[in-house]
Amino acid sequence: MPRTFGMTWIFTGHRLASKDAQTERANHTAKPRLAPAIVALENPLVTKRTDDLRSATRRHLLMGAGGGFGASLVLAGLPQPLAYAQGAAQPAAPPASGTLAAQPGEARLLGPDAPATPLYTYGGTLPGPTLRQKLGEQLVLQFQNRLGEPTAVSFGGYPVPPGMLGIPGFAGEAVAPNAGADIRFPLSEPGTYLYAPFDAGQAARGLAGALVVEEASPPEADRDLVLVIQDWRLAPDQRIHLTVNGSPAARLAARAGERVRLRILNATRGLFLPLKLDDHPCWIIAIDGRPAEPFPPSEGRLLMAPGSRVDVLVDLVKPPGAALALALEMADGEVPLASIAYGNDPALRATPLPPPRALPMPNGAAQPKLAGAERLTLEFGDEPATGFLPEALAKAAAGRTIVATVTNRSAGTASVHLFAHAARLLDALDDGWKPWWHDTVGVAAGKTIRLAFIARAPGRWPLIARRGGDGVPLALGWFETTGQSGAGNGGQGNAASSEAAPANGQAIPIPPKKPR
Repeated sequence: MPRTFGMTWIFTGHRLASKDAQTERANHTAKPRLAPAIVALENPLVTKRTDDLRSATRRHLLMGAGGGFGASLVLAGLPQPLAYAQGAAQPAAPPASGTLAAQPGEARLLGPDAPATPLYTYGGTLPGPTLRQKLGEQLVLQFQNRLGEPTAVSFGGYPVPPGMLGIPGFAGEAVAPNAGADIRFPLSEPGTYLYAPFDAGQAARGLAGALVVEEASPPEADRDLVLVIQDWRLAPDQRIHLTVNGSPAARLAARAGERVRLRILNATRGLFLPLKLDDHPCWIIAIDGRPAEPFPPSEGRLLMAPGSRVDVLVDLVKPPGAALALALEMADGEVPLASIAYGNDPALRATPLPPPRALPMPNGAAQPKLAGAERLTLEFGDEPATGFLPEALAKAAAGRTIVATVTNRSAGTASVHLFAHAARLLDALDDGWKPWWHDTVGVAAGKTIRLAFIARAPGRWPLIARRGGDGVPLALGWFETTGQSGAGNGGQGNAASSEAAPANGQAIPIPPKKPR
């Protein structure tokens, strides 16, 4: 492992290179950067655990008959997603007021002649239907639980009211089998978000879908495609299978000359995915739902933490009949996950569109103020969390900046998740931050990160850590926001206060700090 001497080391797939070295190789007209979905790993640890696939080989993954990644997926008991082969990214979305049901299903994930695997689904599709609505609308759904166990729907980093967090025992209760509940909240910010149960075990059985809130003035694109990546661990050997939109080799349609918006969601329960788009001009325009100054990822690489999302604009500049490939980078080569197949029609335009402009930040996007910020500390080790902490990590007035110091004392990489808020990832000396917002970051074993964010509406808000690989909670912390402070409001949407308190739970075991 190279020594950093204060530099930030950047993943380049099979090697590490310093930012200075990459800058020397960069094109003079652009400054490629790594997609920063786990930019917290400033001195990244490449592990042999299933939380990080970079060091794995294709032998760790069950290959399909055609050499594609994963086994052949043949849905049984689920509507066959024929629209995927025809170029649609997802099943049709329910209307603004509709029903979303969690229900059983099954799929032959090991091939058409293999036994069917029981699954959980939203709306009978894999993944669940994309909930696509416009900024300023209300999301109004009647949620029905047709499973044999309690469940609830969480919207992760989206700025929902505290009562809509969907975390049983912390904010409300799970919906009992054969019961229902209303989901209702204002869509106050645009972006790409993930909906799934808080329970990682239920998510691992198939419960996941995309929430897309369209901007009032979206960037120019000819096609808007949602790609939901899920993982499966199947008996007898528990090797990892990946699917995109329910298929081990998703193939979507497009036309030469188009600009395509890809909304990529890592819905795996705990995998850090080293993805790569092949040689097409592309720009990252949003990370974890929030706008970013458009920039080209280094050599098309997108390193995504579990639960993270990346919006990418891609120009399809090759001749008719070509394809844009999305692959997983392994230690011994690339494994195809999905492709955007050009049709045979003439190119839509001969000259590509100009580079995209930055999307407007929602609600003014006030910046954190580090001077006088409220501080909290969250540390965790290898022991799984048994419940939410009985007391708040911090209390702050709405609109005030909170700086969270998070230390990973476990043996592997972990993901850190901030609910209904977005944070800046601070530099090592707290003298600046990375130029994007996160609600999901990764932190390597033995490392510490610092997040700065603005407390939103009054309520209790989770800050949790999950183990890489399987998503088991290692820390279940929370902070409390009280009445409005006035200055420095983060403006992440209005939300009603919550009367729900965390359930009583044991404090998370934290190993003692090692002497320096």
